[in-house]
Amino acid sequence: MAFWNDKAVEPKRKFRWLLSVGDQEIPYWTVKKVNRPSYEVAEAEHKFINHTFYFPGRVTYNTVSFTVVDVASPDAAETLKQILYSAGYALPKDDLVSTQTITKDGAVRSLGQVCIELLGGGGATGQAPTRPAGFGAGNPQEGKVLEKWTLHNAWVKKIEFSELDYEGDELTEITIELRYDYAELNVGSGKFGVLETPGQITARTDNTP
Repeated sequence: MAFWNDKAVEPKRKFRWLLSVGDQEIPYWTVKKVNRPSYEVAEAEHKFINHTFYFPGRVTYNTVSFTVVDVASPDAAETLKQILYSAGYALPKDDLVSTQTITKDGAVRSLGQVCIELLGGGGATGQAPTRPAGFGAGNPQEGKVLEKWTLHNAWVKKIEFSELDYEGDELTEITIELRYDYAELNVGSGKFGVLETPGQITARTDNTP
């Protein structure tokens, strides 16, 4: 059956996702947007007479940024300040703390585990009687976590507060940039649902281009 005639075909949607940070020090309902992990493969160049050849090098993961609404309760700005202080930073107010510095262990622990989950639509049969039995259960992707990214050893690299403006009615926001060692895709159970384990990909062994 062609995909345009198959009602069960459901693409991933940009608005069906949740970001969890630690033990919800940053509530997921305050998060407005986040970019998924991206990575680059470095290249080494070799020249031979009139030709140039390239070889793959190290893999580098780019930073992930997300934006939250600067709510007053729980105070988002205060929460981020405490995450920074828990990482090992202290204001240089006296000689006892003026030499205190941030450590990677402290920075990772203060932030906690960071996961991005893309959700399927509909619901799950386990939600009855809150929802009607069988709600959204026609498609096996509905009510499931379709994609889960786990950021390993993530820590706060940058915090940027939105500007204030007497002429604006918008909500104030905070953008947080995270650095991490690497990101793992589709491993473990989803925090907000059941993660469907993807099929194993078998490496090609032929020389077909």
